[in-house]
Amino acid sequence: MLPLKKFQEILPQDIVQLLKEHYAAVMPAFYEMQSAFLSEVYKRYKGIETASVILCFARSMHLEIIRQREKNLNFNVSLENFWHNFSEITKPKVKIISVVQDTGIPKETVRRKVKNLLNIGFLLESNNNKGYVWNFLPKEKNLYLNHMNDQTKTLARFISNFAKHLNLNLSMKIIEKEIQSQFSFYWYHFLSCELEWLKMWQLKLKDNDLLLIALQVTIPTLKLIDKHLGKIKLDDVFRISGKNNNKHNASTCVVSATTLSKVTGIPRATCIRKLQKLVTLGFLMRETTSKRYFVNQIIDSRTKNIMNRENVNSTIGIFSQYFAIILNSLIQNQR
Repeated sequence: MLPLKKFQEILPQDIVQLLKEHYAAVMPAFYEMQSAFLSEVYKRYKGIETASVILCFARSMHLEIIRQREKNLNFNVSLENFWHNFSEITKPKVKIISVVQDTGIPKETVRRKVKNLLNIGFLLESNNNKGYVWNFLPKEKNLYLNHMNDQTKTLARFISNFAKHLNLNLSMKIIEKEIQSQFSFYWYHFLSCELEWLKMWQLKLKDNDLLLIALQVTIPTLKLIDKHLGKIKLDDVFRISGKNNNKHNASTCVVSATTLSKVTGIPRATCIRKLQKLVTLGFLMRETTSKRYFVNQIIDSRTKNIMNRENVNSTIGIFSQYFAIILNSLIQNQR
């Protein structure tokens, strides 16, 4: 590994190139990170759409926290200090129209989601009724803290493994410590990328619960391809297959509605409906005997809605900005 002091700034386009060159080797870990995050917020908010609404408020809150450094450069934005910051800093107001613009969810749907979140207590009306603010139920505080600790570990693991492809020696422990110490800074940027990514899929699929389910089939399929076919670039992504065959022993790529329900928290009956929708879209196929699902091998059908170059390129482009921010900060701190 090269010494960190020899590295200049890592540009987002450097990350893009690396992800495209090592697509099957690197992206399963990224999709696992996404699966863990989306499954957790699904279980908490009972849907990705509702979670997306909440993420808009969370992002605004983290931005307000890091803006305190305009007045105090040493302001504590750590995960450890988050509850103090959340309690003491004036919470930013967010309007429904802003949520619509940031998520791509129809206005009336956002209005219904906000009303439900108000009733549950996850949101509060602002004093002048010109917007809404993020709120935590007392029982949610420890759950949120545990969730954030898990997420920083998952993110740190991915960044550490990813950095090896750049010949950077960054341990998971160092990365985790950095993210937790500058938590609101890193989480604001993560949520900005996440919302952009979820908006992309919302506009394409109109149902981001489908995205969470599609990830569960994509991850083992990519791992299988990496194991048996070696280095797979983005240009080779259309070789991905998920059907059982003896040559590649792809049985691990077949998933059931029961398994998906356990992993994601989506009710089994809902999983069945959404799996069938992914079959209709051409992304999945269903085994007649076992009634399990796998990635469609008919390229023209599979790639017209979900697994196409535009969608994969957009995903890589969106998150490359975030990965560059983390890596450059880590390199600077290690010099």
